[in-house]
Amino acid sequence: MEPHFLSIIIKNLGKSYNVAILKDINLEVPQNQILGIIGKSGAGKSTLLRCLNGLEQPTTGTITIDNQLFTGVSDKERRRIQHKIGNVFQSVNLLSRLTALENVMFPLKLFKGNSKDIHSQALKLLHLVGLNGKENAYPSQLSGGQAQRVAIARALMGDVSLLLCDEFTSALDFETSLEILELLRDLNKRLGVTIILITHDMAIVREICDEVCVLEAGQIVEKNDITSILLHPQHTVTKSLIRHLITKDLPHHLQEKLNKTPTDKCFALLRLFFSSKAAGDPIIASIVKTYDVPINILLGSLDHIRETAFGSLIVSIPFELEKITNIMKDLDQRSVSAEILGYFPQSGGHSWNS
Repeated sequence: MEPHFLSIIIKNLGKSYNVAILKDINLEVPQNQILGIIGKSGAGKSTLLRCLNGLEQPTTGTITIDNQLFTGVSDKERRRIQHKIGNVFQSVNLLSRLTALENVMFPLKLFKGNSKDIHSQALKLLHLVGLNGKENAYPSQLSGGQAQRVAIARALMGDVSLLLCDEFTSALDFETSLEILELLRDLNKRLGVTIILITHDMAIVREICDEVCVLEAGQIVEKNDITSILLHPQHTVTKSLIRHLITKDLPHHLQEKLNKTPTDKCFALLRLFFSSKAAGDPIIASIVKTYDVPINILLGSLDHIRETAFGSLIVSIPFELEKITNIMKDLDQRSVSAEILGYFPQSGGHSWNS
């Protein structure tokens, strides 16, 4: 296996205005990785991205990009490194009087003037993003998805090794968003470009990211691979962000019957996530036999994380503390994530249609 080279190293990064926006951020992003940065509004996501593209200078700490220090350097050196960074935003900001090809060429023409090399690279990138035949089209003649493809091609002009995307699909419909994500995955593989994206849409994160970083109040509260983040979230903020993403909750009228704490003669409601590793094992049957408990399956679904399928179940089990504790440990050893949603009284506890 080839070693992973670090594309970005962030050490003890802080950013303050009148108050601290970012606090002691430490983050390493391997080359060629697709990293998602998520968090609630005001968590500091956009400020972190602006520090990464050089639009903001951090108050404390350092950023290293491709083994070159990006903070505390001269303006000339910072601009030189910025040429390796492409930016894609929600608003594509194409120049209406320029064609698609001219829009892609525009950034490099500002610095290097017109040249055959710039024209050739822009043409190649337009074809790479799937816009062969649209070179002479103006922005008004392009769909939203096509305009975003032009913006991506423009962001990759030059010697770009890092692509920063800020809510880049929020103005697109879901089908078009999936097409853009497929394009970014392809560019990531073909060009070896590292991608960092900020989005509020967890469906986007699920489709494209290798790893996910969760921000809360300017700090990283959790970072892990996409499967672990979605199936085994550790922080309450992460759980809140992904709550409705990979499984449907109980109907509202059933949620109202749930108690937060167990009572005498009650059922525990468990939500189980089965990874592809555990999907082929007769786990429910084994639990029933081993612990001599009836298990009622209430809801079930199949879903996916990128190319990996997984299943989820919501089940009820008569509550006995010792048995439930042992069952939870047993499930964990079988690579099944289990979460107690709440408790129902045994009387009427299974009248799910009432």
